[in-house]
Amino acid sequence: MELAILRALSLRTPRLELRLPDREELVELRELARSGIHPPEEMPFAYAWTDEPYSEEWVVAFHEERLQTWTTETWELNLAVWAEGALAGIQGIGGRNFVRTRIVGTGSWLGRGYQGRGIGTEMRAAVLELAFRGLGAAVARSGALDGNEPSLRISQKLGYRVVGRSTVAPRGVEVGHTDLELRREDWVPPVPVEIEGLAPCLPLFGL
Repeated sequence: MELAILRALSLRTPRLELRLPDREELVELRELARSGIHPPEEMPFAYAWTDEPYSEEWVVAFHEERLQTWTTETWELNLAVWAEGALAGIQGIGGRNFVRTRIVGTGSWLGRGYQGRGIGTEMRAAVLELAFRGLGAAVARSGALDGNEPSLRISQKLGYRVVGRSTVAPRGVEVGHTDLELRREDWVPPVPVEIEGLAPCLPLFGL
């Protein structure tokens, strides 16, 4: 299938624009990540990707691989986030056997200069609107490592419920993880979200 049509897909909220980044923007994202996402003694991610060396093509290769391996059964859409015109981070959404399960998962990061300003809540709200209103998802899953209070607060604000506990080991030591779910019937968008360019993309999601 022709994935180029995904580049016409965009989400807009009062402060944000989310869309696929081009190669130059991926390099800019790499530099934003390199400048710092979290204190080095902390690890808020289940996979410790920020511990990886920042090679010249590292971010570019990661994002291109996600598109190259896209299928209607397993897909991952990583949208760059612009906050009032400035590149701020990434908001991802993905599905496995989505047509059958109607379940999505999300993940994100923000440069440190953009944290603590409500941007994380707004950008996740954007992809939840894409999931529930645009794609007909039934459930959105997320999670937060113990100590990652900002991520947990975002989920709580958006109406997620705790459905369990698990463990992960991003740096080789087990850390507690709160498992969260948001169901479509509980979803109330906190900001208006405009979705553009979705209709031609629906076959890529198996719809």
